[in-house]
Amino acid sequence: MLVFSDSHGRTLAMYGAIERELPDAVIHLGDCVEDARDLMRSYPELTIWHVRGNNDYEPDTPFSAVIAPGGVPMYLTHGHKERVSWSSLGVLPRRAREAGCRVALYGHTHRVLQEEADGVLVLNPGSISLPRGGPASYARLVVAEGRLFDVAMLDEEGRPYRADKRMTGWI
Repeated sequence: MLVFSDSHGRTLAMYGAIERELPDAVIHLGDCVEDARDLMRSYPELTIWHVRGNNDYEPDTPFSAVIAPGGVPMYLTHGHKERVSWSSLGVLPRRAREAGCRVALYGHTHRVLQEEADGVLVLNPGSISLPRGGPASYARLVVAEGRLFDVAMLDEEGRPYRADKRMTGWI
């Protein structure tokens, strides 16, 4: 599956990644829920989960969600409600654990992050359109049979973003 965040109305790179990667599912972590809805219209057969960001004002879209693709429970949020910042994960790891998740996905900072915090694998795919501190980016996750087999952070062309931070077989 592919994970995008902070597209802010610029969908071309998301479309390119979907066409190149042919994922089974997509996650959009907010800041332009309408972009996620656009993907849903363009790819009606594709499973697409999305949450609302701090620049989204659609009350029918939740601020957070728990999903379990391939049997792996994941906490999805934009991050602003969990008070994430460039230097802090705020309450995100705790909220993910309380929701029964060992994986937490968030956006908001427009910066790629991949780390373990309090027993939770925390991932931020960065921004697919307005990155800070690096190229436009997204994440690719491989899940099956209750395990997260691979996590790759990729630039908008699908090249590894940070090979030194690649994690495999984490859960």
